[in-house]
Amino acid sequence: MVKVVAARIRLPLFSITQPEAFQVLVSLPIPQPATLVGALAYAYGVHTGKGVRAYHELLEFAERGELLAARARIADSPTSGAAVLIPSSVVLRRFRVADKAHETKKKGERRPIHVLYDHLASGDYASAKRVLEVTLTDAFYREYVMGHELLAVWAFKSDVIEEAFWYINRLGDTESLCTVVDVQVTEGDVSRAREVETCFPAPLTPGARLLNGNFTVVKANDERRALKTFVIPMRATIETRRGRRYRILRSSTVRILYEREVDVCNTPWGTIVVG
Repeated sequence: MVKVVAARIRLPLFSITQPEAFQVLVSLPIPQPATLVGALAYAYGVHTGKGVRAYHELLEFAERGELLAARARIADSPTSGAAVLIPSSVVLRRFRVADKAHETKKKGERRPIHVLYDHLASGDYASAKRVLEVTLTDAFYREYVMGHELLAVWAFKSDVIEEAFWYINRLGDTESLCTVVDVQVTEGDVSRAREVETCFPAPLTPGARLLNGNFTVVKANDERRALKTFVIPMRATIETRRGRRYRILRSSTVRILYEREVDVCNTPWGTIVVG
């Protein structure tokens, strides 16, 4: 038997870069396993006072097989049933005073922060404003995925500190704030199978066949931060609401036939392919 922890995470949005994409021009539709490990590491570090050491401990847990899996899917609403996610791109314009103010591109070039001070000292506020709004800012596209709640599930071979999961407050980049609204701990069992039906992201190994279901295939980092191909059970549609067209993502299930047997963890929230 294994310990299974499920947390309902209220978003309202997240942005997680695809490993092979530039910055976060395209976000993963669901938090990848490595993101869930990082979110838990932060919570564990705050709860225990271990700080960054907690992250390395969790990675060691994953390497030793103590942390079997960390997966997420769209959480169904208790009142309205099936929930959705909606990806949307925005242009972010940011002040980068902390890093760009002190950088130089050429030897002997004055730092922007010194140029700014000179303009302020001489009363040339127009030039100072130009340094702030041009030199010390940048802008780029970023895709956010908006929704209501996610269900994140972790499976461990050892006991866990249930209270630590309540400290999770971010999924992905700086703006991806979230709130844990419920945590449940139960037991699950691990078995082996070739044919698996799952609603959670599952590794797509060579020789595996997708028998049925709606899905998307992405590159993502697993619990050990290794880049793998994952199949995400998800149905994508284009819908028109209030005169605008949106890409709507809904949870789904897929049936996968693997070339050889794989470990699966059976939980009350669905089957998770461990490896």
